[in-house]
Amino acid sequence: MHLTIATAGHVDHGKSALVQALTGTNPDRLAEEQARGISIELGFAHAQVRDVTLSFIDVPGHERFVRTMLAGVGGIDAVLLVVAADESVMPQTREHFDICRLLDVRTGVVALTRSDLADETMQAVAESDVQALLTGTALASAPIIRVSALTGEGLTQLQDALVRCATGRRAREADAPVRLPVDRAFTARGFGTVVTGTLWSGTVVPDQELHLWPGGARVRVRGLQVHGAAAARAEAGQRVAVNLAGVTLDDVTRGHVLLGAGAATSSRRLAVEVDVLPDAPPQRHGTRLHVHLGTSVALGRLLLPAGDATATGRVADAGARVRGVLRLESPLPARRGDRLVLRSYSPLSTVAGARVLDPAPMIRQWSGTSAFTDVVEIDALALARVREAGAWGCPAAELAPRLGVWPVGAEAVTRRLAATGAIVAVGTSWVSAQVLRDLRTPLLDAIDEGHRADPLAGGVPRASLRALCGRRWRAEVVDLVLSTLAAEGAVTGDERVARVSAVSRDPVEDTVLAAIAASELQGVTRQALESAGAAPDRKGLAAVLARLSKDRHVELVGDLYVGSAHLRGLVDELRRLAVAGEVPARIEVGWFKQRYGLTRRSAIPLLEWLDRTRVTRREGEARVLIGS
Repeated sequence: MHLTIATAGHVDHGKSALVQALTGTNPDRLAEEQARGISIELGFAHAQVRDVTLSFIDVPGHERFVRTMLAGVGGIDAVLLVVAADESVMPQTREHFDICRLLDVRTGVVALTRSDLADETMQAVAESDVQALLTGTALASAPIIRVSALTGEGLTQLQDALVRCATGRRAREADAPVRLPVDRAFTARGFGTVVTGTLWSGTVVPDQELHLWPGGARVRVRGLQVHGAAAARAEAGQRVAVNLAGVTLDDVTRGHVLLGAGAATSSRRLAVEVDVLPDAPPQRHGTRLHVHLGTSVALGRLLLPAGDATATGRVADAGARVRGVLRLESPLPARRGDRLVLRSYSPLSTVAGARVLDPAPMIRQWSGTSAFTDVVEIDALALARVREAGAWGCPAAELAPRLGVWPVGAEAVTRRLAATGAIVAVGTSWVSAQVLRDLRTPLLDAIDEGHRADPLAGGVPRASLRALCGRRWRAEVVDLVLSTLAAEGAVTGDERVARVSAVSRDPVEDTVLAAIAASELQGVTRQALESAGAAPDRKGLAAVLARLSKDRHVELVGDLYVGSAHLRGLVDELRRLAVAGEVPARIEVGWFKQRYGLTRRSAIPLLEWLDRTRVTRREGEARVLIGS
């Protein structure tokens, strides 16, 4: 078992000396730190106590280095709050403790250091001050142990207390995507670029491929160290050093993050629940803040919804809990449930914490949306997220971080919702079935208006219908609704779309088109149409088929005529099934025949048509969906 612990406390209260006494390692590695006797950078040390590895992150205590301190406390299991017995609680003690509390650190121990320099009265006063600081918090019952790094007093009891913290540490998900905020990057001779950090989730192994945020560069894990020793794997919660291939030291620094697929989404807007500290100044709508997430930081503004009763006059008072949006000047890699620390722009001080409710809210009007919801029923939350995305659709890659689940959970949710018909896959996004139904009316109205404006135009250009609401509608969504309307016989046309009732067509065309539509994907040959008497003569049938093909109502697939609406429906369904994981990696002829009830006579030309239109790629006797 391992426990990652961050020190916290005022400058010169003995944090580094205590870590050295517990581990035998001086966490102050810089010459300047050793000369000045204060920590400037993060320090690291570890000790094995029975069956528990205690991994310490020693953070600077000076107020000028709180940003460095924040880079060290993200993802920890417990806090070691250090208070000098001869000075008691000081300003940075309070700020460090506030930060740990805002990050929801629920386990820890208090060390009253320098007990050898304080008499019994001073120690009792310091202990009383600490108890007052902890009252009403998750650490209210944390043990307070009097220690001296110089004499060794209390070190054994402190180790025992820290080991007991390991039994109550938060569960880590080893099978989740990797999420490793980088707190240090350097070059090692003979190895190249090395990054270190606390592994928030997932498992890292050599030769694994990850993405480096920001930018998304693909990197490969060349090797690993855990607690200074080479390791075959690193698990969530451990302190780890990762040797990376594919990146130079110029490309990575503190604040970057190693990510697996679906671990987080990069966003400039976060819907959040904010807890303002009791002694902080009121936070007004538009207040500029430093937003800290793990080792990353971005400037942003807090936007408070108008009319929110918790933010009277769009001002969040001291001690208030409000909901709002953080509009960031640069993106952060977030997911639902993440904890943030908010610091004032100037002068720098910690003023609030925040919990991410939605890392990519897609709405402008906040009230009444799912951005601020605390729904715990995951299917309902997923449906709300997809619905609010409207006709633009909710990208499947963003859904897991927006739900606060891992990709496998998001896939299970969307599979259930798609099976009930509540959502529909459109390319790589999900769209609410209700949204698709709602789009029918404006599209039909636009087609009717186009016909009234120019009855001889032969319909409204499809491109105009796609652009009807600009970026609010995804083109593929419009095409899907038009395909549905065409299959129902409400509209016709490809490049130009018209109401069927507005199109004047030869009755022979109707007969031929009906015969082709009835054959569905099986298709029908010209000879079969002749035999069925679809047209008075061979020459007339050829002319009708030529017109229908030119108008894109039908298409010649091999020697079979197939309705264009059926072909578009085939492509849409294959892509939807691919998103749901219901298409085999290699599409064999047998599977295709069985899935669509086809004979080989029809299946082969259709598969070749899919190859020709770049929907699939042939590999031997099988096909692979392009882009799947």
